Amino acid sequence: MKKLLLLALAAIGIVACHKGNNPEDNLADYTVIVYAHVGGDMDDTMEIIWEEIKDKLAALPEGTGKKVRVLALYKYGIPSEGFSGKYGEPGEVFCFELDKDTDFTKLHTEGTAAKTQSFKLYDPENIKAVLNRAKKELPAKEYILVFHGHGGGFQPAYDYLKEEYTKGLLVDDWLDAAPLTQFEIRMGIERSSIPHLKAIMFHDCLMGGMETLVEVAPLADYLIATPFMLTSENTPLIPVMVKCLGECSDFETAARKTFSDSEARLYDGYVKEGVPYNGNIELVKGAALENVCSVTRELVTRLCELYPSRKEAIDKATCSVYKFYNDRPFFDLMDYASKLAGETGDEKLADIRDRMKTAFDGAILDQVSFDLKVLPLLPSFSLSVVLVPHEAYSWPETYEYSVFHKKTGWGKWLDENTCTPKGNPFGQGEEIKL
Repeated sequence: MKKLLLLALAAIGIVACHKGNNPEDNLADYTVIVYAHVGGDMDDTMEIIWEEIKDKLAALPEGTGKKVRVLALYKYGIPSEGFSGKYGEPGEVFCFELDKDTDFTKLHTEGTAAKTQSFKLYDPENIKAVLNRAKKELPAKEYILVFHGHGGGFQPAYDYLKEEYTKGLLVDDWLDAAPLTQFEIRMGIERSSIPHLKAIMFHDCLMGGMETLVEVAPLADYLIATPFMLTSENTPLIPVMVKCLGECSDFETAARKTFSDSEARLYDGYVKEGVPYNGNIELVKGAALENVCSVTRELVTRLCELYPSRKEAIDKATCSVYKFYNDRPFFDLMDYASKLAGETGDEKLADIRDRMKTAFDGAILDQVSFDLKVLPLLPSFSLSVVLVPHEAYSWPETYEYSVFHKKTGWGKWLDENTCTPKGNPFGQGEEIKL
């Protein structure tokens, strides 16, 4: 089976090096690795992004600014009446360097595509292979790994290490919707020749959760994600980032400029798509999440101490915390700490709230929020956390495998809490769907 996997990888040019030049002679400032799958009726959205990346690279003046290279891996969706791909066929996997001269119509004849419907996007060995190819053929001073596709956030009832249905990231419509989990992402990066990246960007819905980001935070200086739904309509983030990387002096400046330059188009995309929730995108400093985890551990300890005597007040806070999306039990962690301190009047919880705000101020470097006029915005958003009652906490072996739980003990509070969160104070939904 291992041999067949390697043959499949070689067929789409992930393992084999096709270029004879010494890669060190062409060292880039950044190599952006786009690892993607969105499905048959949305394949055209990826192709539009490719075309815009090509245009952005062509517009960068040669000999000035930073040199940016792009490695693209994409798996086309299943055949259907709505299949929208024009450069690839259903089931094809492309892996190629995308530059200003790329002719997408010739990818079939240049050894970059293979009919490999069984190619497992969620296999850590495939993530490893793509990163290794980037290191070998597109060497750079810094690497940025971008996941683009459908995201569902961390749902521990499903997202354990197995080859069955999960709801994590890059839902693969060829393999019974089996996607990546944060565990597989971590393993793939750790096993590769690029064990530490400049940034990991989740261009996917609902991936801005503490459970997801803490898992991969040690592997990158920066993380980009949203705890909300993310529009796929007219989305400019990846091409604009390529442009800004070429123009700006450092990654953080480029990321901030990406947000500001993309804001209007992202808002327009949300409006056109008719998303009935708010939205945002956040730039997070990976190492700074350690401080958030430290304060969260104190929050868990204090909640478990107080719950027997202050259950009514704590349950009231649990029922009023901001919820990001009605179909998932994902709630704003900073808002939860604030509501708990306010409802209980507890001095220790107030101190924890204040120190958590300081920790999040150091971790979330920038964010753009989109008010879609359907729900009020919080003054600012933090990151999401799973919040369910004890009766629904039926998967401790999975949740407690996460680095976030190991650092915070959050699963202990889920096991203690008896309150089912009822939407949020802004009327978003009736109750969580487990």
